[in-house]
Amino acid sequence: MYKAVAVDFPYADFVQSIEIERQLSKHTLESYMISIEGFINFLLKYTSIRRWNDVDEFTVRQYLIELLREHKKSTVQNRLSGLRSLFIFLKKYKVIEKNPFQALAVPKKEKTLPKILSPNDMASLLSQPKKLFLEGKISHFLYLRDTLILELLYNGGMRLSELLSLRYGNIDFEQYSVKITGKGNRERICPIGIYSIRALEQFITAMGKSFSSVMFIIINEQGGNLTPRQVQNRLKFYLQQSNLPMDISPHKLRHSYATHMLNNGADLRLVQELLGHANLSTTQIYTHVNSAALQRAYRKAHPHA
Repeated sequence: MYKAVAVDFPYADFVQSIEIERQLSKHTLESYMISIEGFINFLLKYTSIRRWNDVDEFTVRQYLIELLREHKKSTVQNRLSGLRSLFIFLKKYKVIEKNPFQALAVPKKEKTLPKILSPNDMASLLSQPKKLFLEGKISHFLYLRDTLILELLYNGGMRLSELLSLRYGNIDFEQYSVKITGKGNRERICPIGIYSIRALEQFITAMGKSFSSVMFIIINEQGGNLTPRQVQNRLKFYLQQSNLPMDISPHKLRHSYATHMLNNGADLRLVQELLGHANLSTTQIYTHVNSAALQRAYRKAHPHA
């Protein structure tokens, strides 16, 4: 159990509550503790406040100013998230009379454009398993399996978790599509294209055995499931071989998929459906990527840009 840095500011009950009821990850839980203890240290150093109930809106605003001086807006949002949860808990159990964080305006995160690969870079990456197999650097199994992984991630725009949960019963070989269960158990039908289907058929043929509809598609050489880390490591290997940026992740292949679709005229709502986004605003980040490319082209080509 975490301990408060001052007996005047107990929060053990809050920690126990979020551990049991909300089942937060260890990383999130530690982030909350950093947020709370940072705020307590601020109170002890700069104020005479020694009880939760004495924290007022003025003090909270002063703390926000202090955070903004030292941290990025994304970090500030994370710090305030933990404190907001704490003070909601304290108000619920009548430890405090009023929640000073309730009316606090939280600064918005800076919008960062997702990093992507260009179509040419993507083509280079997709060609690597075959190239390395022909050079004798990887096995036939890895060539076929890894080609399938890369084709499905890029052609289907799926999340890594969705890829690893795919079973043979999810594939429609005639329609070149796959049924995906995404976040919130939302199902969607997603085209994966003829290249993915061909890669899958080659993989099935090479394995030389029949597959039931419930069997997972992405497996290791012993027939077991792959972990997310193993897929990430395989991607890093091919990025290195292609002399491409090593910070490209499976999710950034999904970014590349969406951006390439929009750049080639796909409707935004169609891309939203294909990605399985609940809100259109989540998909709209890719229109910013497109706009950024247009701006660069304009500045490069126009005499008065």
